Amino acid sequence: QRNALEGKHILVAIDSWPVDSKFPLGHYLKTLGKMGDKSTEIEVIMLEHDVAHESFSGDVLACLPPPDWTITEENSIGRRDLRDLPVLSIDPPNCKDIDDALHSRTLSNGNYEVGVHIADVTHFLLPGTAMDKEASNRSTATYLVGKRLDMIPGLLSETLCSLKQGQDRFAFSVLWEITPTGDIVNVDFFKSIIRSIASLSYTEAQIMIDDPNMNDERATSVRQLNKLSKIFRRRRIEAGALTLASPTVSFALDSESQNPTDVQIYTLQESNMLVEEFMLLANITV
Repeated sequence: QRNALEGKHILVAIDSWPVDSKFPLGHYLKTLGKMGDKSTEIEVIMLEHDVAHESFSGDVLACLPPPDWTITEENSIGRRDLRDLPVLSIDPPNCKDIDDALHSRTLSNGNYEVGVHIADVTHFLLPGTAMDKEASNRSTATYLVGKRLDMIPGLLSETLCSLKQGQDRFAFSVLWEITPTGDIVNVDFFKSIIRSIASLSYTEAQIMIDDPNMNDERATSVRQLNKLSKIFRRRRIEAGALTLASPTVSFALDSESQNPTDVQIYTLQESNMLVEEFMLLANITV
């Protein structure tokens, strides 16, 4: 098959490697495609780095709820209803898998009530199931140029567990009472129901931070969160926290071929650090 395989990437399995041989023994599995072809080279990279990229199996998909699943009074027992709070998310533009959200409001005593709300995937992802094992194997969503490989099926990651604006969603919430000077007075943890009032991009949130004339509920909440995040970040740095800085890049894609046409370093703004700080605070508090 030499002529048929010349110039192609192939997948082989190593069967053994005799001690007296310079080369291992193995057998041919399949042809991946032509060298230099974009889709082939992407698959080679994923195979080389052991990135799971196959479609979800029937056993995994059988773990999913029906597509028309909705929140009801019966399946919400034990959850605190937070749908009256000004919860919002801040993510990259066009984000589909919104897995965390925040809120801040002023209490009658002048302190702030601040919340971090994490999508409650565990309501659907039960321990020991095929979907649990597959998610554990994948460990994370993997982002390629113009493509995302999900850790769990899209019905959950992009729909039922995505904290989209105006949609009722199950969450796990951390609520703090915090003074204007950044001292934590009280904290509580519980399962909840939330309804986001806004799915903001980092740029949209930054505009609210920079423009003091924006005084609606969303902008007020974002500025309160930003004020507190600066206090928490300063304290962490002064206490010797390690800051790891690695550049994040973004790609511009051709609308037809989806080939990259430009690459830029993603500029971090205060709105990025705001989200990071409260995710850290939630973990530290837990």
